[in-house]
Formats: sequence, structure tokens, C-alpha cells
Amino acid sequence: MSASTPVGTVLMYAGRTDGAGVLNLITAGWILCDGSVYPNAQFPDLFAVLANSYGGNSSGFAVPQYKGLFQRGLDGSDPAQRDPGAATRTAPRPDLNNAGNTGNSVGSVQSDAFEAHTHSYNYYNDYMKSTHTLGHESLSGSTTSSTSSVGSTETRPVNQYIEFIIKAVASPDVVPVGAVLPFAGDLATWTSALAGAGWLPCTGGKQPAASFPTLYSTVSNMFGADDQASFRLPDLRGRFLRGVVGQALPGVPVADPDYLTRTAPQPGLAYPGNTGNQVGSLQPTTFASHAHNYTYNNDYWSGAATAIGDHAETNDGVTWTTGANSSITESRPININVNYLIKAVTA
Repeated sequence: MSASTPVGTVLMYAGRTDGAGVLNLITAGWILCDGSVYPNAQFPDLFAVLANSYGGNSSGFAVPQYKGLFQRGLDGSDPAQRDPGAATRTAPRPDLNNAGNTGNSVGSVQSDAFEAHTHSYNYYNDYMKSTHTLGHESLSGSTTSSTSSVGSTETRPVNQYIEFIIKAVASPDVVPVGAVLPFAGDLATWTSALAGAGWLPCTGGKQPAASFPTLYSTVSNMFGADDQASFRLPDLRGRFLRGVVGQALPGVPVADPDYLTRTAPQPGLAYPGNTGNQVGSLQPTTFASHAHNYTYNNDYWSGAATAIGDHAETNDGVTWTTGANSSITESRPININVNYLIKAVTA
């Protein structure tokens, strides 16, 4: 593997993946991370890198599939153990004879989770005391109950759909137009130099279609457009990137339960961009539906007898509201800030 971009490199991709789009990727030496199974001999360099880490069968090896998934750095031998559930991660392809890696290995999968937490709650415990000589009984003890269930179908950060592509051959060594990658530098300092190398910042900028014809044919108005003569770049500021579900794989659970209800990225524009199960669509932060148990003391007595003999008393039900256990306004994984760039021209 002598190419400067190693075989097995994975990039994000914001472009079309129809016939012409896929052909452009293959011509540049890249294929979609869609879980396809390829004969070992078709991409021998890629098979040497992946083997069956992402699954395989008698027909060949599977490439990664990131449908509905977020990427997370492999914990590996990190003494900090940033992934406390690394040992329980599952195989990516239960539909194949060789399901792929599990545990603390590249390619393994982990479901969403909701960190253990508590809530405080207040209840009214005042009572009226009366003195009388009649015999009476009072209720006492404690009751365990549950709060009403709140939340959505999963725990997730605010996110935007993107495709993922993988370098399949050593030559040609070309990064395709429409590829997206993180940049660790300051955009204010490096924007001009980056533009000279064919890269633009993913900050939603308006671009004339005539100035970037290849990029325009790749992204069109997927990320929004003001008119037919221009288009918007992806705006990935403050967003996590999630693999588009696209065509779901039979036998593999769909990782994004709300993939059909995603919204457009630029609702204020004449062409707001893609919705639903398409690259560019947005999804808000949510937390998984859940309830809490709580215990309260129900000792009470109230009122006074007005006649000799038995008497009954009634008590109205009370609804208590739990208090938030923090001031955080979103659900999010542990993360680090980066800038994102999109390949605009072939330099």
C-alpha cells in the first residue's frame, strides 16, 4: 500500500449515490460503506486490511456498513477506558455466516444507552390534627409507585445524515469531490489555503453553481439552495454525523428508528434540502423513553368525628412532578470539536 491515502481509509461523503455518483466513486478508487459482500479477489488490498472484521461468508468479505450509526473511536488498550461497555459490544452482521468482530475490536457495534440518573420530587405532607375521644383507626405504611413514562425511541444527539466511503484500491490516489473530512485547524486562519487545495468549509455557505460545477452535480440542493443558480454547502456546525440508512440490509436491525421523519436542513430557503431517509436530513436530540420508581410515606389522618360510631374520610389524589437532575439541554455522547471540510474541486 504505497498510496498516500491508505487502502481502508474511511471518509464521509455528501454526494449522490445513484448510478453516476457510484461510478464516479469507483473511478476514484472508493466504494460505499453499505455492507456489500465482495469476492476476496475483487479488492485484494482491501480484504488484506479488513479480512472478516465486518462480517463475511463463502462468497467473500463484507465492507463496513454505517447505516443509522455513529462512529466511535476504538477503546483498544486505552487505560482511561473511555468506553465502559467495550467488552459487551456485538457483531455488526448477524445476517452473515461470519458475523464480524465483537467486544473491544474494530467493527463491533454498540446500542444507544441512557446514563443512570435520579430525579428529586416534592410532595405536600401537611395535615390537620384534631383531638376527640372516639376510637378510630389511621392508615400507615409506605407505597412504591412509578412516574409516567417520558422520552422517545432512542437516546441520540442532534445529527445530520451522511454517507461513508472506503478506499478500496491503492491507485488512483484521488479524493472524490463531495468527500467530507474533519479538520483540526482554525478556519479563520486556513480557509484561503484550503480553498487553494480544493476544500471548502462545511458552514452552509452559498455557492454559485457555475463556479463549482462538479460539486454542484454531486450535492445539488441536498443541503438547501436559494435559487436554481446556486446551492448551499453542508452546514455541519454543532452537529454529529450519522450514516444514512438508505436501503436497509435484510436481517440487520435498522439502527435509526426515526429515519423516515427527519427534517430538511435549511427550512427557510426556497429549496430547503433533503428530508427523511436521505443524505443531508436532520434529526433533533432525544432521550429514550423511561420511567422512575419512587417511594413515599402515606401516614395520615384528618378531620373529626361528628357522631358516635364509624365514620369515613376521603382524600384527593395528588400529582407530583419530579425535578430535573441537571440543566443540560441535549443528549450527547462524550465528544471533541472539529471543523468539517468538503472536497469542492479536484486539485
